[in-house]
Amino acid sequence: VAIVNTLPNIFEQVKLTHAFFHQNAQALMQMFCLSRYQARAIINTCPHHQLVQPPVSTGAVNFRELQSLQLWQTDITKYPSFGKYKNIHLSVDTFSNAVFASVHTGETVSHACHHFLQAFASLGVPQEIKTDNGPAYTAQKVATFLMNWGVHHTFGIPFSPI
Repeated sequence: VAIVNTLPNIFEQVKLTHAFFHQNAQALMQMFCLSRYQARAIINTCPHHQLVQPPVSTGAVNFRELQSLQLWQTDITKYPSFGKYKNIHLSVDTFSNAVFASVHTGETVSHACHHFLQAFASLGVPQEIKTDNGPAYTAQKVATFLMNWGVHHTFGIPFSPI
């Protein structure tokens, strides 16, 4: 019986390397062929670089016995008063109720991935993200993006992340 050691996905490898050596973004970009956004997001998710911690739970009943960064719910809403940036992408940690919102010019796959990078840098990387079945979330690019970060993606009721 052969024992096979498998390496974690590329982003997990980068996170582990950065956690040990604390390289800057330029070094991570060169070592792992990452974009500047990806390298910065990994650095910003490192606990040693966190300046703001997510809010502590309000003490509400936790029927699902969830933990922080276990499950996020994500959706996109429109707010026309914001003009060009009317698409608000929201992610909520279902345990702590920590919210991350970012405004974008659209609700495409690229906008969704950019929102996730910003949210990961701000709140950390969750184990699972639940979204609706909208086109921004069902695309293969989003599936690959989340898989590279080690995030399990589930779908809920259309037009409702719950």
